[in-house]
Amino acid sequence: MKNNRIYWLSALCFLIFFINFPINSFGNTVLGESVFPAEINDRFIWDSVNATESWYTEVDYIRFTATNIYNETNNDKNYLFVNYTLEYYHRISWVPEHINSFYMAYNKTLDFLNWSVEGFQHGDLFLFPTPVNYSLIGEAIEIAGSLNYSISGEKLILDYGNTTTIELTIDPSGISTIIERITNGTTIYRWELNTDEIIIKVPFGNYYLIVMIISVISLVIVKKKKLSMAFKH
Repeated sequence: MKNNRIYWLSALCFLIFFINFPINSFGNTVLGESVFPAEINDRFIWDSVNATESWYTEVDYIRFTATNIYNETNNDKNYLFVNYTLEYYHRISWVPEHINSFYMAYNKTLDFLNWSVEGFQHGDLFLFPTPVNYSLIGEAIEIAGSLNYSISGEKLILDYGNTTTIELTIDPSGISTIIERITNGTTIYRWELNTDEIIIKVPFGNYYLIVMIISVISLVIVKKKKLSMAFKH
């Protein structure tokens, strides 16, 4: 009876540990001299902490997943390529915006950074190669989108014209910790990197986890009662 109780208690402890253990385990991928601040299948989530424009007000989270990281040769030069999936947690479900889309190409030796227009518009603002080179990032964005940029400490400010700017606070690991779009002095959206322990965010996901915990506890209690009755007989 003691062994069974230990078994069920161990199972419960494992479940609680698994739920509270961060799903994200951020590493980095090194290909030659090129470094990208993620490994394949790494997921990064930003919380929407302030939004004033329609649609963005209904977005709770933004999730970036590195789906593929690989070397590609062009004109006898190796480049680090990244594919990504970008999703928005809109209302009660994850809405995929871009799935396995081309993201960027990078070569540290050549001081080269570039990406497709799709990547520039939707995926380039989240993760950058390291060590972070603000001028290189700014110039690549400027060429891809015909934008002006400025640098202020760890912040890269992109001028989209029409009194609209996007301000990126990029940490030394190459991750945008804050992404804020401002128009006419008003924040349209502000996303902050979620560095806490991340629970899988699915519709009614928290309720599902609670039910799992209650189910395991119930099993332990039922098992204990059965063993107790068997022992009495």
